[in-house]
Amino acid sequence: MLPYILFILLTFCLSVLYDGQAEYTRTKKVWYIIVGIYLVLLAGFRNGVGGDTQLYMASFEYVPYTWGELNEFISDELIESGYMPGWSILVFLCKRWFDSFYAVQLVQALIVNIGVLYLFRQYTTHIFLCTLLYGVSYVFFLFNMEVMREAIAVVLCGIGMHSYLRGDKWKFYLLVGISILFHLSALVVLLFPIVRFKQINIKTMVLAFFAALFLYLLSDVIVNYLPSLLGSRVDRTAEKIFLYSDVTLNLFGFMENTIRYLGIYAGIVFFAQWSLGEDEQRQKDYAKYMSFYLLITILICGFIGFSRFRNYTLIFFLIMLTEFIYHYKSQLYTNAIIKLMVLAGFVFYTGQYYMTYYPGCKGYKYEFYYPYTSILDKNVDTSKREDMHGEANVKVDYSREKNQ
Repeated sequence: MLPYILFILLTFCLSVLYDGQAEYTRTKKVWYIIVGIYLVLLAGFRNGVGGDTQLYMASFEYVPYTWGELNEFISDELIESGYMPGWSILVFLCKRWFDSFYAVQLVQALIVNIGVLYLFRQYTTHIFLCTLLYGVSYVFFLFNMEVMREAIAVVLCGIGMHSYLRGDKWKFYLLVGISILFHLSALVVLLFPIVRFKQINIKTMVLAFFAALFLYLLSDVIVNYLPSLLGSRVDRTAEKIFLYSDVTLNLFGFMENTIRYLGIYAGIVFFAQWSLGEDEQRQKDYAKYMSFYLLITILICGFIGFSRFRNYTLIFFLIMLTEFIYHYKSQLYTNAIIKLMVLAGFVFYTGQYYMTYYPGCKGYKYEFYYPYTSILDKNVDTSKREDMHGEANVKVDYSREKNQ
């Protein structure tokens, strides 16, 4: 716990000292770099911390050394595991040059955390509060210790979206193209230039609900009949969408997702937009991001198999959550009860993520990350994390077979 506690204390103190200051002073910049280095080292030199990390560590043993085996390795990883070529090349180079999975972790942590902190700086003056929320939330663990391949794609797409808003459209499409080489889900970001909502208001929320309801009514047909129609032509991406949907989503599941994503999370985005004041550039930027966020939310509520697409909105969501929390006190008397309900709902669903229980291993999801262990710790036993990760996969597969 100590590494996490030190991070919380450091970023909290820095937030009190520097957040809210428009000037990006030299001292503030130095501390921001120090915080970034801390996060990179925390993620890069962990030992067996995380869920999917167990899978990546185990598969690293079978990565080849020689250039002559690279083409076959890329082909096998794509066909058998669904790993895109960008990731395969990254792990191959780390195996050839360093022969250590910690090199993979460190390179991935560098790309992800530098990119995330870069985007924080572009859209909020409360950078240390934003970094604090990032470091203690499931987003840090998700990006660095779970969806390692996809996290690289998420960050590159985030920088691409920022470039698009600054008029560099060629850079947007270039970065999205590179992102697809790491994870095919990055294709969803091609919708970013299309969305046109100027802001999220009550009318757009109602329209979003009915759009999600329409998609939900179609989802049962899609999930149950499309795979049989396509047969062997269902690729791994489509297969995962069906898998994550647990084959069918009942009405209660749809309503819960609507409350969670269109009520709680979109509610935070809705109230956070009031903190922008007269900053026209940020208003335009936030409006575009909010439009994309709402579109992804409609897809998730209507068809839970699209839930991982939400990863491409999480960096922006953390920025909006920062604005919501930072201005909460000053705006407390405006819709105070609704804001309190939104905040309570967010805390509940965040806690629900950490408290997922694995009965076979008698452990909770937070035990994937706590206690923290690094390469400096000797004789570390991570077998419980391996078993929990295995149980999670078996549980999903069993759910699918049961519903089929």
